[in-house]
Amino acid sequence: MIIGVGIGGTFEQAALIAKRMTARPVGSHNPDPRYAKLEADALAAIYRLGIGPAGVGGRTTCLAVNIDYFPTHIAGMPVAVNLCCHAARHAEGEV
Repeated sequence: MIIGVGIGGTFEQAALIAKRMTARPVGSHNPDPRYAKLEADALAAIYRLGIGPAGVGGRTTCLAVNIDYFPTHIAGMPVAVNLCCHAARHAEGEV
């Protein structure tokens, strides 16, 4: 699976960001080093769970955790998480 996380804005914006993050290329990272570290830490924690593909055990449960943010007031910090199954493949090509 790929996990998309949206932080900030309104909740609707956070949900849209989370959905968009599921389509960000695997292997890319947030340009902000704070969020890039949060992505790496979350992915490492998911690997340590040992869930594996289809829940049958193993190391590779998640291909990527992609996080993006939008400015918001700290008193109302919305966070949305969207899970994208590994079967939702996408590709790019040039004709």
